[in-house]
Amino acid sequence: MRRLFAVLAALLGTACGTGIHEPTGPCGEDAHVGPTPQQLAFVSDALYGQYDICLINMDGTAVAQLTTSLGNDFWPTWSPDGTKIAFVTDRDGNNEIYVMNADGTNVRRLTTNAAADEQPAWSPDGGKIAFVSTRSGNTDVWVMDSTGANPAPLTNDAAVDVLPVWSPDSTRIAFQSNRSGDFAIFVMNADGSGITQLTDAAVADGAPAWSPDGTRIAFESDGNVWVLLLDGSRPVQVTKSRFALDFLPRWRP
Repeated sequence: MRRLFAVLAALLGTACGTGIHEPTGPCGEDAHVGPTPQQLAFVSDALYGQYDICLINMDGTAVAQLTTSLGNDFWPTWSPDGTKIAFVTDRDGNNEIYVMNADGTNVRRLTTNAAADEQPAWSPDGGKIAFVSTRSGNTDVWVMDSTGANPAPLTNDAAVDVLPVWSPDSTRIAFQSNRSGDFAIFVMNADGSGITQLTDAAVADGAPAWSPDGTRIAFESDGNVWVLLLDGSRPVQVTKSRFALDFLPRWRP
């Protein structure tokens, strides 16, 4: 169920449109733009209904399947230099985080735990990967070296802490949590200290996204997109949809 939630969240995130023409076949969902803007990594179920990670040019040409395991491979996340892709797979029986070269070679396992490890997020400086794990009995945000070494919990709460995203300078992490009621946006230092709640929990707030200059965070709230400052002040409603859902905002670099 937890893997299904992760996949559905990613698929829904692209439903708002990327402006990319989808090639023939079941391709185009869960797209993640890499540092080189001419290519996208994405997830496809074209092979017998299982999820695999593929690569495609922005013009819809040169589709390449990067993973070929018998398990489901999803949630691709580019390294900042564009040479590697971290991803989640259940090929070993439960969700773990792996990494591979951008051409699909040199696949390596980063996490080894009986619990689920998901939602990898590469730090902009390339040294760390934040992720979500249930290994402590809760759904918490963890961090490890980009080699998989030194995994450590950043949050330790009975609530659900998910969707970690790094600040552009790699010093802070925003995430969403329901520790104060409904889901709200929180920010903490990269070592897990200084956890601060930015939005109230009156309605569900989620999917935080840092502005490129690191001064603001966009997020989804009650079917609309909002932006606020890092201290939680000056919230601004960006979209004002009455009969549609606006969600998963992403800043233009």
